[in-house]
Amino acid sequence: MFDGVDGLLTEAVAMGVFPGTSICVRSGSSVLHQFSAGRAEVRPTVRPATDETIWDVASLTKALATTPIAMAMVDAGLLDLDAPVREVLTDAGEDITARHLLTHTSGLPAWMAMAETIGLKGAGTSAVRDEVLRLARTAPVQAPPGTRYQYSDLGFLALCAQLETIGGMRLDGLYERYVRAPSGVDMRFGWPSAAATEECPVRGSLIRGEVHDLNAWLMGGVSSHAGLFSSAANMAAAAAWQLQAWQGTEGLGISPTIVRQFWGEQAVGSHHLGWDGVSPNGSAGSQWPIDGVGHLAFTGCSVWIAPRQDLVVAWATNRVHPEIEGGAVPNAPISPRYAAFRALRPRVHTAVVEAMKLSSRWPQ
Repeated sequence: MFDGVDGLLTEAVAMGVFPGTSICVRSGSSVLHQFSAGRAEVRPTVRPATDETIWDVASLTKALATTPIAMAMVDAGLLDLDAPVREVLTDAGEDITARHLLTHTSGLPAWMAMAETIGLKGAGTSAVRDEVLRLARTAPVQAPPGTRYQYSDLGFLALCAQLETIGGMRLDGLYERYVRAPSGVDMRFGWPSAAATEECPVRGSLIRGEVHDLNAWLMGGVSSHAGLFSSAANMAAAAAWQLQAWQGTEGLGISPTIVRQFWGEQAVGSHHLGWDGVSPNGSAGSQWPIDGVGHLAFTGCSVWIAPRQDLVVAWATNRVHPEIEGGAVPNAPISPRYAAFRALRPRVHTAVVEAMKLSSRWPQ
């Protein structure tokens, strides 16, 4: 049924679009298809990509970890989406709220090269981690909060500081309490045997099992915007946990009402609360339902959910291994390899939809 999907991925590996890949297609309750191809690492050693391969899921951390933590805190009455963040963090930008941070409308810049500002000494220490969070939340805003959409890692770092202050523990502790324990899904901040990513010029080594993102690395690998590692199957399971709640299942440790609120609300940009939405000519493809939600990751991973069609597609690649071809900073030039990857994304998701239609599992 999914031969078309598997063929696209096999061809992409052969063409060098990425070294390796895993995909998991599932409903809220069961896995429908898994496939892997290529290599989890091509140098200095060669390792195959399998259905059990662990990947650096980068910005999927926002949707699979940070957002459900925020959901749980809202449900518990601990987090007010519309209260000024300054009520918790006195040095945060004026008039910014958690709602702004989750919808990427805070006005904060997209990104900051923290390693250039802080340096590498003390990376992973609590002092450096605190400084990263301080720099993020005190960055000058580029637009009044709520008026402009700008996808922002700094916004999610400010949210990290807010959630940790309210919750009284570091983000990995909040994740264990509000996500991993109730969902039962095994995702971790760091995983030594994970697929390799970049041969990092800053760190001077191949990155394997520690977070690729430098700002998250400075924070010891535990951050709200990146840091999580997972197999494709567990990425899909984590998304399905939220989907089951959206479908109305109680007793999951996550409120159906809150999930529907987070997935249904949209501000001035494409983002809902913590999750991105479907955009014209976007990576989910032309046949993905407009009420779908999803997220992308710089390392080459993604998750897309079609709630009414009861479908999750979790797709992992190591497209930044052994080197980045597509730019490590916003607005960097697009290489032919990265352009091919971007063109492949909607084709893969469209092939999944076509397979679902052929099996009569795609309600209109």
